[in-house]
Parts: sequence; structure tokens; C-alpha cells
Amino acid sequence: MEFCPKCDALLVLDVKKSKNGKPVFKCRDCDYTSTDEKIVKEYIITEEIPHSEKEKLEVIESTNDFAISDEIREELTEQYRESLEGFEY
Repeated sequence: MEFCPKCDALLVLDVKKSKNGKPVFKCRDCDYTSTDEKIVKEYIITEEIPHSEKEKLEVIESTNDFAISDEIREELTEQYRESLEGFEY
């Protein structure tokens, strides 16, 4: 934790002023701001988590082999509309 050099209050991350991956820390009491790299290293904690092959996810893009044809889609849409005709909203 880092403290303000002016008033000894805790410096907190100011999300509104932080841009382009450059964090800005601000004192809540006296509005002092800092972009010191030492502060950034103390506040940002990173940890790499190793994953086994079982935990990995494989994404397969569809080639439309299982897609519904337009004719069937229209028929299902019509059946859906007919089933809702008796209901009042």
C-alpha cells in the first residue's frame, strides 16, 4: 500500500483518469495524483494459472451442417404464432 506524501492518506486507483493501460492513483483527501511505476507494481497482482489438457476448451465453428433450413424455420414460426393466437396478453 502507498500513502499520500502530502497528507498520509491511502492512495487508491482512479479509474476515470487511468487511460491506455497507465493506472493513475489518487488521494481521496487532498486530490494528489501519481503514476509512479513503484506504486503500480505493488497494487497489481498477477498470477499465471497452469491448465491441463482437460481444462482447455476447443471452439469449433459450424459449417451450417446442422442449421435449420429456411422452409422449416418458416413452418416453425407459423406454428408458434398459431399457438399464441388463443392467449391474451
